[in-house]
Amino acid sequence: MIRRLAFAFLALAPSAVAASEWKGEAAAGLLTTSGNSETQSINGKFNLEYLTTKWKNRFTATALNNSDEEESTAERYTVGDQLDYNFNPKNYAFVAVDWEKDRFGGFRERTVQSLGYGHRFLTGPKHLLDAEIGAGARQTEAQDTGEREDEFIGRLSSRYQWVISETSTFSQSIKVESGSENTFSEAVSELKLSIIGNVFAGISFTARNNSDVPPDTKKTDTYTAVNLSYTFGSK
Repeated sequence: MIRRLAFAFLALAPSAVAASEWKGEAAAGLLTTSGNSETQSINGKFNLEYLTTKWKNRFTATALNNSDEEESTAERYTVGDQLDYNFNPKNYAFVAVDWEKDRFGGFRERTVQSLGYGHRFLTGPKHLLDAEIGAGARQTEAQDTGEREDEFIGRLSSRYQWVISETSTFSQSIKVESGSENTFSEAVSELKLSIIGNVFAGISFTARNNSDVPPDTKKTDTYTAVNLSYTFGSK
């Protein structure tokens, strides 16, 4: 039921944002990893955001891929989309769908559909802080056996941004999704510095943890990335 509601709500996104302001970011760079894979890799990400008075839609995609002389040593992809409906400037409802595939993590493939309530505690101009609470469904394919598990989850998340100056920004996001079979958490810290025009340099640190993983698999993976990014769209 939650899965159908999430996809139905997201189907409204194109019409909801047809006359919206939009902006985006494309980035690529060098990545070092530790945990279930230790290597240097090329990573990329793409973000696109639409905004109207009542609606906000955020699309994100990331890719990590590395091969040595003999075989692939790191491969991970994620795609996510979240649609918010603003009741007023500080309160909103959201629905989100996230998909990820990781050949070297605690699971092979995972899809999450969630919906809930969000509140904007800080609205700028220097500091932005959103916090969300919700529930949903999660489908997970095990890394070792290929078996699929379906479960209900609770979801907590927050996003913080500090505009340090006209040329530098710090952001921190935290997400926790907890079900009967596994609790997944992710924390991402990023510092972006302007180089020239719409070109930025960024360094980020990501920590991902699964409470239940296959034998001989570490529960925590960390990613440290140095990227060059290009922003576009409305200011």
